[in-house]
This record gives sequence, structure tokens and C-alpha cells, in this order.
Amino acid sequence: MTTVAEPAQLHDLIADVLDLDPGTVTDADTPATLPAWTSLRHLQLVVTLEEVYAVSFAYEEVRDVPSIGFLRDLLRGKGAAV
Repeated sequence: MTTVAEPAQLHDLIADVLDLDPGTVTDADTPATLPAWTSLRHLQLVVTLEEVYAVSFAYEEVRDVPSIGFLRDLLRGKGAAV
């Protein structure tokens, strides 16, 4: 069963996948500023976002994610409420 997350949950979801304190996650964060954002965790993050927000990403869209804000914009572009 797919569940669509509330907008405020994006940082919580990302924090959960990256094993971080949700209060420390911001839209400005990048893989460079979050050492826990490894290539494996990136894949886990993409799959989690696809499942929770009921969207599908093309490889080109998520290959080089510059920031959490970029992910938010990408999700919005697919009609997700974030």
C-alpha cells in the first residue's frame, strides 16, 4: 500500500534514510554537507521517495542531486505535495 506523505515529512523521511536528526536537515543540505549521504543511501533515498510519494524518477533526474531543495522541487514537479 502506498502512502502519500505530508509536506512536513520530507525532512523526516530524508533524516530517517540517512540516519540523522530530523531537526538538522534543511533544503540547503547536499551530499557534500551530509557525510551520511553515501551512494548506497542515495539509492535508498530515491526508492523511499518513490514509494512514499507514489512517483517514479528517471535515472537522469536523480543521478546528480545537488540538494534536498532540488529533491523537493523534483517531487513538486511530479505533483507531490511537499
